[in-house]
Amino acid sequence: MGQLDHEVDAPRGATSREWEVFVREDATDPLTHAGSVSAPAEEIAYEQATKLFGHAAVALWLCPADETRRYQDEALALDPGANDGDATMDESEMHAETLRGEDA
Repeated sequence: MGQLDHEVDAPRGATSREWEVFVREDATDPLTHAGSVSAPAEEIAYEQATKLFGHAAVALWLCPADETRRYQDEALALDPGANDGDATMDESEMHAETLRGEDA
């Protein structure tokens, strides 16, 4: 294997924009968060998201992570009794959920 033309040692997202990926697996399914990709431009993010998450999707949505807002309270929670009645996530829980399936 030949030499790489550059080193990638920066933390994820340090050199690219983060994009949240949502997919719909069937026309009647709701959108679900599939994961995230890092890319400097929307076109590249779309290409990466399609390769990673598009194999079983009929719809794929990309949202810039820095423009995506998550709101969750007891009225929106699926399990209001979780976390002693506090349905919001702390930063580490949200980070773990966002990076599901990735080596952190």
